[in-house]
Amino acid sequence: MDLGIVREIGPQELIDHGIRPVGDRASLRARERTPGSVILLTLRGVSNEVAIDTSSTHPDHAVFAFIEAQALWSRTQDEPWLQIESGMVIAAPGLSRGLRCQGAWSATVALVPRTAMASFVSALPTDARIFPERRLLDRAMQDFIEGLLVAEERATAIERYAVEQLVLEMGGAILLDRVGAVSGQGSPRAVLRDRAIAVIAQQCGDPNLTPTQVAREVQSSLRQLQLVFAEAENSVAGEIRRQRARLARSLLIDSRYDVLSIEQIAQRSGFQSPMSLRRALDEAYQATPRALRAQRRG
Repeated sequence: MDLGIVREIGPQELIDHGIRPVGDRASLRARERTPGSVILLTLRGVSNEVAIDTSSTHPDHAVFAFIEAQALWSRTQDEPWLQIESGMVIAAPGLSRGLRCQGAWSATVALVPRTAMASFVSALPTDARIFPERRLLDRAMQDFIEGLLVAEERATAIERYAVEQLVLEMGGAILLDRVGAVSGQGSPRAVLRDRAIAVIAQQCGDPNLTPTQVAREVQSSLRQLQLVFAEAENSVAGEIRRQRARLARSLLIDSRYDVLSIEQIAQRSGFQSPMSLRRALDEAYQATPRALRAQRRG
């Protein structure tokens, strides 16, 4: 598969993504672009019923879907059809539902690795959530993905990497904005912790990032922030170390960075030394840098 191009995809490829039109006359127009670890799709149809099961076909991916329809119904296997509003869907475990759309409809979909999303909030939601009212971040992500799927230009390796990172950052920001706010309605401390984790995830590659700087970014005292993390049996410094280990692991298992030495990986991940990197990887993944690269090659 050429990762640099947009492709029109047919029924079998849609099924491979966990999307199946229902009925003899059912048809969908679909396009796909797959920059790195994310999968981007647009779907267009008229009065279709669609069975969706990304939780089986992409078990490690969360779903962000932006659906526009004249009328829309949804159900799980054991439920009756329930009319719902168009809008944005966030499904961290993936989607496993039936959709029935009346009239012309469209869906813009991003499948993103759950491990990347987990760094933005203290806990991923366990169910799908629909947000009919749209916000700036939602529309920005939808417009960005749709633009990528309209453009015919072949993406270079650097462009694919940039697109992948931008989609991950936008998805994580939306997750924090929407799900973090929902889970934190009765818990301002959880909201503060989620905001701090998002800051750390975005800036962990900076070797000068400290708990004091994180507290300043989220407009909190360091003492208050430390207490909030302690409630979750964590610390700000521990979260910085964990996020740096996550970044280092992503570089080590990506063949594009094979040219980098372990010392260079440590520097890019915000560690002061290769020894600090090794200790953090052992703590987070029980693995060495060499072992992570060897696992991928194997």
